[in-house]
Amino acid sequence: MADLSTPLLMLLLIFSAGFMIWQLLKLRQKNMLINAGHFDEDYSGEAKNPEQFMEPDDDALDEMQDLLDKALE
Repeated sequence: MADLSTPLLMLLLIFSAGFMIWQLLKLRQKNMLINAGHFDEDYSGEAKNPEQFMEPDDDALDEMQDLLDKALE
């Protein structure tokens, strides 16, 4: 039992260390983007005016029809 638990524990520690390093690098990249002005901390991802997407225009309907026609071929 002891000969199996040691490699499993080492594997668990290696994975957890890799995960922590990955999270730190992700946080570092986000901070670099914030400092460079490319990313806003208050970004929500929501549309500024979502009502404009409720009614499609003629170009969007034509494009959708073209896509549906291509899908049927």
